[in-house]
Amino acid sequence: MKTMKLWRMTWIMLAVLSLASCSSDDDDYDVNNLVGTWLQVYEEGVVTEGYVEYTFTPGVPSTSGDCDIHVHDALAGDTTIHRGYVLNDNRQIVIFEPMYGGTPVLQTWNIKTLGSSTMSWENADRSDIIFNFKRAARQR
Repeated sequence: MKTMKLWRMTWIMLAVLSLASCSSDDDDYDVNNLVGTWLQVYEEGVVTEGYVEYTFTPGVPSTSGDCDIHVHDALAGDTTIHRGYVLNDNRQIVIFEPMYGGTPVLQTWNIKTLGSSTMSWENADRSDIIFNFKRAARQR
């Protein structure tokens, strides 16, 4: 009887550990975290003379919407570029320039992480191009 209890407890512990390890995989990707303003950050030691912010505003359905890219350059000043975005089921974001009567210009990124405070993208065509972001402390 004690052996049976021991085996049952072992199986319960194994099940709990398996479920706990599965949930940690999901912590690095929550599509609901995309909404808001994200500041592009660079590797340590890289000097920039400005910043780039992406602001995502969901539409209907919530997996698509508007993306405003605000670029501040110390020499050239401020520029805001309006784009649209679509999130795919396979953890991709497609940012596009709406073209009326033409073919839209697309950028496709694989979302590596999308947490509440950090996000990371990898270019779908070139894995050596990676963008890292942190949630902007201030909202424009």
